Amino acid sequence: MTPEQENLLFESIGSIKASQEAILNSVAEIKADIHHSIEKSEARQKVVTDALKEDLKASELRQIAAINKHDDRLTKVEEKLTNQRIKVATMGGAAGLTVSLIAYAVKNGIWN
Repeated sequence: MTPEQENLLFESIGSIKASQEAILNSVAEIKADIHHSIEKSEARQKVVTDALKEDLKASELRQIAAINKHDDRLTKVEEKLTNQRIKVATMGGAAGLTVSLIAYAVKNGIWN
């Protein structure tokens, strides 16, 4: 091999090496960009997921409060209804007793 051919061979080898290094550097940069994008995406997903969890907890608390409020209203209505029934029964009993006493008095001639 002539010195000129050797020189061309070494230049070609050097050029190939430089190309390989450039390709490896590009691959490393692409890999780093991909990892960075994945990390950003995961961070965004975490923020969204955490926000959804908080919204879900708040919604559950609102539902519990609404159910408790409904139960309280139902209890109050039931108490009022029971009180009304007692009043009606008392008035009915008192009216019945009054009629009974008047009938007894009329029958026995107390009001004649």
